[in-house]
Amino acid sequence: MIEPKGFIQAGLALLFVMAGSPAIAQTQGRIAPAAGLETIQVRENVYAIFGAGANVTAHVGEDGVILVDSGSTATAAQLVAAVKAISAKPVRLIVNTSADMDHIGGNEVVGATGIEMNPDLFADEPHATVLSHESVLTRLSGDDKISSELWPSETFTSRVRSMYLNDDAVMVYRMTGAHTDGDTVVLFRKADVIATGDIIDLRSFPVIDMKKGGSIQGELDALNRLLEMTVPAMPMVLKEGRTLLVPGHGRVSDYAELVEYRDMVTTIKDNVEALIAKGMTLEQVKAANPTAGYRSRWGKESGPWTTDMFVEAVYSGLKNPVKP
Repeated sequence: MIEPKGFIQAGLALLFVMAGSPAIAQTQGRIAPAAGLETIQVRENVYAIFGAGANVTAHVGEDGVILVDSGSTATAAQLVAAVKAISAKPVRLIVNTSADMDHIGGNEVVGATGIEMNPDLFADEPHATVLSHESVLTRLSGDDKISSELWPSETFTSRVRSMYLNDDAVMVYRMTGAHTDGDTVVLFRKADVIATGDIIDLRSFPVIDMKKGGSIQGELDALNRLLEMTVPAMPMVLKEGRTLLVPGHGRVSDYAELVEYRDMVTTIKDNVEALIAKGMTLEQVKAANPTAGYRSRWGKESGPWTTDMFVEAVYSGLKNPVKP
């Protein structure tokens, strides 16, 4: 016979697994803060580092450290300290998920602490390999204000770039046209962790940078593709297994929160589409409040990405769709 205490513990365990949010409850633990940044162990050899501009994901193993994004230039030295607190191994690979400065700003300083995946004997200084979609290099090299030291050293254009490092399959997927035209996500297949870049931001409506090739349809396509890659927890089974998602900003999440986020974006898109079909102008669409029901949770009235800016991006993307 199970004692009442046993029932309580079983019930708490069930709620723990089924809650789904925040998925940070599934992490292994926190690492002592390094230079003001917070590090959380997501899996046995995967860490999420917060406070470096954009979130940084670190995968460690016998080959060295793999980083997804390098944070901002201003926090590069802090990120170096945070990575060294995790592992004494050199950084071997940095994957940039977009051309945004809060994702690539640390490429020079952080990369200088490592060595290439395939060391170049003729290189003046060792440096971690920096990988991105080709569009990232195109954008960075076309901006005279951005130093060439921040550019990726390798690019790809295929649907996926795969490699085997740290006893894990590292799969870099092209998701262009969502947040920007250079979006990628990184799946650590054995660890079952996906670093999503700015395709997901649970703090706000998704940032769709139309000037950099982002679009509402591309955002939805990327969210749906992420859902295909993400495995949910099994209901009524007292196990912790599920895919964890480390977004470009905000907390670690999972399938349940991704579904909710995708459904929110879909509903708002459908609302705006219906208003456009009625012949409404942008201002009329804004006045109709197509984000009703979601505004209090994800909307912002001020700052770099407001609700009005999101509605404008959805409206413009539907009125003038961009061909992939």
